[in-house]
Amino acid sequence: MAIRDFLLPLVSYPKPTTKAAIEQVFRLSESLQSGNRDGNHAAVTQRVSAVVYEIEIETGLYFEGAHMGEFLEREARKSAANAQQLVQSFEDIAARHTVMHRCRLERRTPFDMTRNLVEAARLHHVTVQPLRKDTEDQFDLAEKLIFESGRPVLIFPEAPLRPLATTIQTVAVAWDGSRQATRAVADALPFLRRAKTVRAFTATDDKPLSPAQAEQFVEYLAGFGIEAIHEDVKKTDQNSIGSFMESYVASRNVDLLVMGAYGHSRLREFILGGATRSILANPPCWVLLSH
Repeated sequence: MAIRDFLLPLVSYPKPTTKAAIEQVFRLSESLQSGNRDGNHAAVTQRVSAVVYEIEIETGLYFEGAHMGEFLEREARKSAANAQQLVQSFEDIAARHTVMHRCRLERRTPFDMTRNLVEAARLHHVTVQPLRKDTEDQFDLAEKLIFESGRPVLIFPEAPLRPLATTIQTVAVAWDGSRQATRAVADALPFLRRAKTVRAFTATDDKPLSPAQAEQFVEYLAGFGIEAIHEDVKKTDQNSIGSFMESYVASRNVDLLVMGAYGHSRLREFILGGATRSILANPPCWVLLSH
């Protein structure tokens, strides 16, 4: 029996992942259990594998002062209580869906959590990471997963401005012919095959493609039974790459954005490209990122 396994990290501290975010992941996963739109591909069993992290509060990490001991003890109790509630919430939500599921609880320092999660991501098909706006810890965690796990990461806003799709109908591929974009397309094939509409788009004033290159990409997708259209879209100087992506997603009612993640190593730290940083800071919908 083939199983497509989603890894869902649930972090208890400083703010726990919301129940709504867990529910979104189950709804999306459940929608992928059915066959694709033309019936040429059999249904695949889905599983959501949660790792709940109770965070060990380290001295000097969040607080320094005369009452440090009391603070650490109080925050440790808070983290433990949040972790137990996350386990219960996950199990309650899972019981309402037909998706297979499993859950384990880990007690880790923030550093050990990141390392543990990256290692776990390597043994799952996709890591699904909810992102809370202006939360640096989540931003850093997503960055580590994208660049170090070797697996795709599906991000989404924990508090979306517009409702997230529960079934992926329209997929947009940010296509520039790069290695990263190629990897993202390969990782996104399960979504592309089920979508009713697949759009590939290229920013003409960023990394333009020739008509022949665009046609070859559409033909490549057709080889997988995916009917796609390609369009060149002008990104004006008034728009940042992030606002350009957001505008495209909103104007085409895109449910899932597929894109390569860009970064380069400087002193062993990844410096994110403009599009990657903008999308991580403010994902406009479900976004599948691969590096």
